[in-house]
This record gives sequence, structure tokens and C-alpha cells, in this order.
Amino acid sequence: MPPVSPELARQLFGRLDAELVPASCRTEEELVAVARDVDAIVGASIGRLLSRRGLAELRRCRIVSLWAGSTDYLDLQAFTDHGICVCFAADACTEEVADHGMALMLALARKLFFFDQVMRERQGHYTPHDDIIEAARPLPRLATLTVGCIGLGRAGLALAERVRPFGMRFLAHDPFVPAGTGQDLGVQLVSRREVLAESDFLHLYVPMKADTFHLIGREELQQMKPTAYVVNASARAQVIDEEALRDALVAGRLAGAALDNLEMKEGAVNPLLGLGNVIVTPHVSHVSDQSYAAMQRRLCEDVVAFFEGRRPALVANPEVLGKARARASG
Repeated sequence: MPPVSPELARQLFGRLDAELVPASCRTEEELVAVARDVDAIVGASIGRLLSRRGLAELRRCRIVSLWAGSTDYLDLQAFTDHGICVCFAADACTEEVADHGMALMLALARKLFFFDQVMRERQGHYTPHDDIIEAARPLPRLATLTVGCIGLGRAGLALAERVRPFGMRFLAHDPFVPAGTGQDLGVQLVSRREVLAESDFLHLYVPMKADTFHLIGREELQQMKPTAYVVNASARAQVIDEEALRDALVAGRLAGAALDNLEMKEGAVNPLLGLGNVIVTPHVSHVSDQSYAAMQRRLCEDVVAFFEGRRPALVANPEVLGKARARASG
């Protein structure tokens, strides 16, 4: 599945004097047949196709450049064991992800979807509107609210930058960042318990790993205010226990949620779609005309950098760089 047009790829790979082989593969066998003797692969969903067995058949490949916001869906250790450098372009859409998270939060805070629905039901007639306002309450001033963030990487910091002009308090929990991270943006690093207990809007910016599966479950939701909202504009759907979230929303133990990712099960309708206090978008937080163009260029530029002896912009397994480059030049 080539996410970059052949014309753009040829332009960007021009100085490598490389032969380009466009292909659309749906199975591991198809991918291995095409890529068995290539030096690099640029594509999307590669990690879902390639198993450790398939990687062993790639005789020359030393770098895979992924159209992906994370590498949590592939066996990174298998790529590392085979000496293959894995690059991905998550930082090409940081601004969009933060914008989407901010937009979802503002829509929840100002009850935009509720007001839009009321206007449509009343065919544009909104006076008197005291009953509409009463039904929408609470409607607190933004500057009185607290934003919480679990995970303070690129997107979390970009969100803090957007939140600051609104005068909102910003709490974050991330055990992997140094003390003082984001302090210039008004970020206060606190415990996870404090983030859960004090946030009016809880944002999630964490990768999908074994220790983040259902990171937000029944116990965590019980620690939150009944007036609080959960916002997931970046993380995989599985970081939230959706059954626990639905139960909390139905019981009034949580005010609402805004989600850019939902668990999808064949033949089933996600029950969160039946709730009026949930906003759902179709995994588009990373999308803009500019981010797509930037990601397309980055996929190719990382490969060029690798073969020219420079470090690609974002490497998932940097420990393999030296080995992979040596084998490539050999």
C-alpha cells in the first residue's frame, strides 16, 4: 500500500539513483514477493503484514519508513533483531493532533453539539431560550477549569501551548519526562491520582503498550469528578475500557467524552454511539492538507537520510541504526 505517489517518490529518491517498485500488498506473501530484494520499504500497515518469519525473507531490506503515528501495532523487536531500522512520521502531524484535542474539548465545554441539535429540532427558532440554557448546564467559564493530560510528549506539550491563552490550569502526569517539562507553558507535573481527581477535561496522549491497555478503567473513572470529561484525540481506543466508560456515562458518574478512536468489532455497533453526551470522530485528529503532505515527504526523506549516512528524523529503534547502515553500505 504505497502512501506516497510514485511521482513524488521518484523526485525525492532521485539523488539515491534508486529504482522504485510501486506495489499494493494485502498479505505477507505478496509483500515478501515484492520486497525480498529491496533495500528499503516505504508504506502503510507494513507492521500488520510482516511477521518475524516474513522479515527473515527480506534479504537486503535495512530500513522501513512507515505511514504511522506510532509503532505499537508491530513487533518492533523482530525488526530490530533482523537489523531493520524503523522510522515513522508521527511528529509531522503533532499540530493537528493538538488542534483536534483542543477542538473536542471546546465543543464539550461549550455544549456545541447539544446546541446545534436543539437548533435543528426547533428549525432555527431559539427564543425564548432559557429552557435551552438550563438543559445545557453546567456552562462554567473556561478559565475556571482544569485540563489534565496523561502523557506529555509532543502532542501533550502542543496542547498545553493551546490551552494557556484560555487561562485554564494544566496538570500532567508522565513518569518518563524530566522534572520541569512544560513549566514554561504553565504545566504542573503531578501524580496520576491528582490528574484524575482534579481534571475537568482528561486528555490521553499515551502509546498502546501492555501497561497502557485499559489505562482508564472503572477504578480510574471512579476517581474523576462527575462533571468531568474524557478526551482521546490521539491514543488507541484500547487505552480506555469502553464498557466501563459507557457505564459511568449512563450512570451520570461522568459528564461526557470525546473520542477520535473507537473499538470496532465486526458486525457490532459500538454502544457509545447511542449516547448523547459522547462526541465521536473517525480517527482524523492527525489529518490536514499540510500534515498529509509533510508525512508523504518525510517517509521518503528519512530513507534518503539513512542511505546518505544521516539520522532519520524519528527512529523507533535507534539501537539498530549502526548495524543496519553498515549492512546497507556493505
